[in-house]
Amino acid sequence: MALRPPPPAADLDPLLIVLPESLRLFRVHPAHRAPDAFNPGVGRPGRFHPFQAGPTSPDPVPTMYASATIAGALSESVFHDVPYRGPAKRIIAARLQGLVLSLVVVTSPLTMAQLAGLGLRRIGVRRRDLIDGGPAGYERTAAWAAAIHACPAQPAGLMWMSRQDDISEAYVLFGDRIGPDGIAASPGSLPLASGDGLALVEEAAAAVGIVVVR
Repeated sequence: MALRPPPPAADLDPLLIVLPESLRLFRVHPAHRAPDAFNPGVGRPGRFHPFQAGPTSPDPVPTMYASATIAGALSESVFHDVPYRGPAKRIIAARLQGLVLSLVVVTSPLTMAQLAGLGLRRIGVRRRDLIDGGPAGYERTAAWAAAIHACPAQPAGLMWMSRQDDISEAYVLFGDRIGPDGIAASPGSLPLASGDGLALVEEAAAAVGIVVVR
């Protein structure tokens, strides 16, 4: 059964959680983008982006994907499209070139819509329809992100459990709801294509049986 379209935003009342001050979030992103910079809506579509703030808004809402754990951040990025089994369960190390792992810290409490557990039942959708599907369904899942973004609660982002690592919390933050006092970047980003960064990817990959081809 395909994911149904979202109801009008005015009718949505998602379950809300608050990310506390000092919470650490990990993210994988292109090295040319600052650790605390939001994606303005360019590149490949994702589960919850791009979308516009409304029918009269010409530009996408800036977004940032992150996770509470390093394993979750890698699972939602470099391992995202790796199949669960078969000879294609691998990644090419060269494709990590230009990617870095960064740490950002929540500096002011952020209210998020919870798309896990009871939060999914509250809005009447199933995890397998909203979270577990692949890129073919991203237009529909992004429509849900747009509707929740526009709902009366006006959350600063979405929280769910990672599809690849379902004990890790994943987040997408909405750049138009988070000011400069909302998050802060920690110094230094770790390149993933070599050295300690590649070793970290290989360790995480080995835990789930993914082969890293150098």
